[in-house]
Amino acid sequence: MKTAALILAAGEASRFGSVKQLARIGGKPMLQHCIDTANSLFPGAVYSVLGKNSDEVCRYISSTTIIINSQWQQGLGSSIAIGVTHLQDDFDAILVLLADQPRIKSHHLEQLIELFDNQQVACTQYNSHLGVPAIFGKAYFNALMNLNGDKGGKDLLESICPAPKALVLGNVADDIDYPEDLAFLVQQIKTEKTQESQIKKH
Repeated sequence: MKTAALILAAGEASRFGSVKQLARIGGKPMLQHCIDTANSLFPGAVYSVLGKNSDEVCRYISSTTIIINSQWQQGLGSSIAIGVTHLQDDFDAILVLLADQPRIKSHHLEQLIELFDNQQVACTQYNSHLGVPAIFGKAYFNALMNLNGDKGGKDLLESICPAPKALVLGNVADDIDYPEDLAFLVQQIKTEKTQESQIKKH
């Protein structure tokens, strides 16, 4: 099954106060972290939907094909619709990701892929809700292309009966919405690195 990764990174990030896609984590833009994670599983098949600040963002990222959403103000749903429209003829499944979930690593996505196992949908669960990252097979491409608004694929996922298989991720899937969220994550990474180095010394 030929699968593409579709990263949603078109929003204004008004709560963050600056270009969130380019916020630095370990010296690398947040969006690039997501791109690199996706490329570890789907090399050469990673697509990023940009909108607001797309010219600036493009200058600092690499290893992804850019899809521009000129109607980014309409929300995540419009970005999914545009992305799936672009990819529908070339892929059998699409993994939808958010650029502002940098805690999600390749091993999480590997678990999601294993859960999908050629089914039509597999998604993640956090805070008792279904959401992305999620993998959709071709049977859902038309529904994805009809999405609009800010809810993205959540309403679609929660409307599926029986409920799709879900990988429980907890706070790993939390978005980075505010500068303090990023500061907390950066401090968390520093703490983990310190702990790892202490373990190695012993």
